[in-house]
Amino acid sequence: MPGRPVASRLRHGLASDLPNLILVSSVVFCVPDGDARGWTAMDTRPTLLKMLLTQQHLQRYESFRAEYVRAASQLAPELSDTAPSRAQYYRWLTGQLKGGIPYPDACRVLEDMFPPWTANDLFGPPQTEEATAQVFAGSLLASIPESFSAKVLEDSWVTCYQFSQPPKLHVDIAHITVESERRIRAKNYPPEPHTEGHAVAFRNEIDARLIARHLIGHWKNSSDTRYFGSLHLAVLPGEIVMEGYYTGYSSDIEVAIGRWKWIRLDPASLSGIDLSKVILREPRVLYERMESYTQYDAPLSLDAVVEESE
Repeated sequence: MPGRPVASRLRHGLASDLPNLILVSSVVFCVPDGDARGWTAMDTRPTLLKMLLTQQHLQRYESFRAEYVRAASQLAPELSDTAPSRAQYYRWLTGQLKGGIPYPDACRVLEDMFPPWTANDLFGPPQTEEATAQVFAGSLLASIPESFSAKVLEDSWVTCYQFSQPPKLHVDIAHITVESERRIRAKNYPPEPHTEGHAVAFRNEIDARLIARHLIGHWKNSSDTRYFGSLHLAVLPGEIVMEGYYTGYSSDIEVAIGRWKWIRLDPASLSGIDLSKVILREPRVLYERMESYTQYDAPLSLDAVVEESE
């Protein structure tokens, strides 16, 4: 039956007609007669995107397309006509894409639909249960659009918070990088942070996303990995000041909480500066200065937050 497709012949139990068919896991290899070197492969393994859609009951093309168009329209009206055709959609689910991911416009929409995942994540293999649990903590808020692009926040910020009892202070300079229209990552070095009462300062890494005018996410201490938690910052109008709270691990049965304030640094004051060689001022000096700072003030100069060089 040379005219019948491979899949049809398999369904009809005619594998004996296909001596050169090799099945390896979920990959089908068709081998030309007498030459295994010429085989081609079609990878049909599910992607993270397929798993997430299934968990949210959006795996039917019609359901997915409706949600895609809704998200695209909120993101930018011109993106609403970038939804995939039915055939493209099923190629997305199995990762059968040249280059590994769709065109940039489609990636923007998908990253907006499934924070905090990137396009590379979505078109890769499914993640662990622990990792995918994080996305559902955020998917509840995914329908709330950001008030502006996260790119507005891409800068260096001086930050300060209290911790412990009696209160101690921590100050640092956090550097925000943008992962998508609403997702950011940040790390608070260089320069070395300054943490009262600790010989080794708290180095933190942050993963968060923009929900309306609020930055919501998680932090982890990379210098003392016992400590981790969440953050919720309001981006005040003008985008010079962010204020809010963190929660964090205090013990197995106790949650810590404290205020956290961020003030944007003037990018011009950072030009040509090797931040690894500067030293932050004493936490209490910076704390007092930052407490009086308002959304109507200009970005802080680096000179105002670091020790004078000798």
